[in-house]
Amino acid sequence: SSPCGFARQWFRFFLHLLSPPPGTADMAGLLRRMPALASRTAALRAPASPALGVLAVQQKRSLHMSGACHHQAVNPGWPVMYAISYDKPGWDPEMELEYDVMPRDEFGVPAHIPPELSTTIRHTYYVPPQYYPFLKKLGDDTPELKPYMDKLMNGELTFDDYEEMFYAFAKPLKIHRPRIAMPYRTAEEMKKTDEVFWEGAWLSFRQRVLGDYLSRHYLRDFIAGMGMGLYLAWLYIQGHRQYRIDMKLFYLEAPEHKINWIR
Repeated sequence: SSPCGFARQWFRFFLHLLSPPPGTADMAGLLRRMPALASRTAALRAPASPALGVLAVQQKRSLHMSGACHHQAVNPGWPVMYAISYDKPGWDPEMELEYDVMPRDEFGVPAHIPPELSTTIRHTYYVPPQYYPFLKKLGDDTPELKPYMDKLMNGELTFDDYEEMFYAFAKPLKIHRPRIAMPYRTAEEMKKTDEVFWEGAWLSFRQRVLGDYLSRHYLRDFIAGMGMGLYLAWLYIQGHRQYRIDMKLFYLEAPEHKINWIR
């Protein structure tokens, strides 16, 4: 994805276009000239200083070792105008497919597994063994919870069992009603009903007036702007037309200025 890689790809592509098909005399001549070309290329690549020699070793270049552009829309070795690389491997915002983030269902099963297979997987809860004494005591103290605790310790408690246990033993929430707003209006608020309705009607009327004013204002500006633009365009066209007429008359009526005529 570097400029040097692009240059190598373009050079290899044009070399492929310009080279004759295998089995011809030109190909044999080209093969005979390859050692001379290789030696000339090596001479051109010879470093002029030790520092440049270190850089040449680090940046080794060759036609047959160009970096392949791994992309869904570009074949490796095919010349491209540009390629974008990101710091995150595999990230390509121009493509719809994203392989790093795997979509999953509510149980964590990858979405590419069909539902006919993923729904047959039995998802159960896992609890570390150090919690087994507490769960056993909880089941012994509450006989209604013992079947669920036994399933949990045996690794057989599913999400459906958990929902059944939760809604069977859930207690109603204690609600502090003084903290909740009253769902009705007081007598003083009821007396202001007409005033509130009048305020709502007044605000609605103001909004309608403002909408009409803005509509007429911007429509007037639009029509005025279009009219001025058409008038200026008409002036330009008329000036250009008169210029053409004047130039035609000048060249017809002034023969001494016909410098471009061929005698």
